[in-house]
Amino acid sequence: MHEDFGTILNKGFKNWVRNLNICIPFVLNFALTLLLYFFFFGLMGVMLLSSRVENGLDPAALSTEELYALFAGAFLENFVPATIGFIAFFLLIAFLQAFFTAGAIGMAKRAAETGDTVLSEMVGAGSKNAIKLFLASLLIGLMVLAGIIFVVPGALAVGDLGALIENPEVPVQGLGLLAIGTLIWGVYIMVINIGLSLAPYALVIDELDPLEAISTGFRFFMENKLDVFFIWVISIALTFVNSLVSELLGSVSDFVVLLTVLFPLLVLQPLTTVWWTRLYLSRKEKNLYDHNELLCDPDEFMSSC
Repeated sequence: MHEDFGTILNKGFKNWVRNLNICIPFVLNFALTLLLYFFFFGLMGVMLLSSRVENGLDPAALSTEELYALFAGAFLENFVPATIGFIAFFLLIAFLQAFFTAGAIGMAKRAAETGDTVLSEMVGAGSKNAIKLFLASLLIGLMVLAGIIFVVPGALAVGDLGALIENPEVPVQGLGLLAIGTLIWGVYIMVINIGLSLAPYALVIDELDPLEAISTGFRFFMENKLDVFFIWVISIALTFVNSLVSELLGSVSDFVVLLTVLFPLLVLQPLTTVWWTRLYLSRKEKNLYDHNELLCDPDEFMSSC
């Protein structure tokens, strides 16, 4: 069922209101990630500083700068195991995000097709697609990282980046080239972000492999450039407004800060997931739930069940 852009936004919004439980994957992902952060960095702190504490050092008596310097020194002394730990930790976080993202897309797909969704859909879609989405995310991350090549000529021209960081006001040869390279890299990241926005949705909805999902997502973008771009712009605009409210009013009330933290989890992420899912299903001519059509011809609906 092909829908125009306005219909996708309108019916997608109504679909989200009817299925507010789509926020659950995002809330669970945030909560588990936060717990893992506390556990991991607490564990790393104990492991890195245990020898110094045994020697009578009291971390509580140190200033923030001294504590950071202590951590940095301990990290360098245990560089290899600490680096392996950090890589393993962030891969675990990425896998959790892949699981809950796949689960949210599965719930949004069910809601778009039938009108309602259930939490078991999150578990099913997440279990089936988490590894594939994790691998696809790694591939996209490598594509983004490859853009660092734009920065290399400027970095080589500048030479000593340490001196630039310590005193940014000092004139440095090649700084303009570095700035241009950084700008190009930023544009490259934005293009990748927009062009592959639908890759996760193609992977979960059509049950594709990572490479197939990336190529399908890019083809979908090329065939629906304006629709994809407009939803991306709306998502970025809502995120910017939320950040602006937090910046301007965060100091006024802790309640405002709490709202700006909860808004992406409860509203922004689930709503945009529903929009992206409905856009993909619509342009792929899939059957979509429409309450008005069911009321117009209930007999046809019952005969199709």
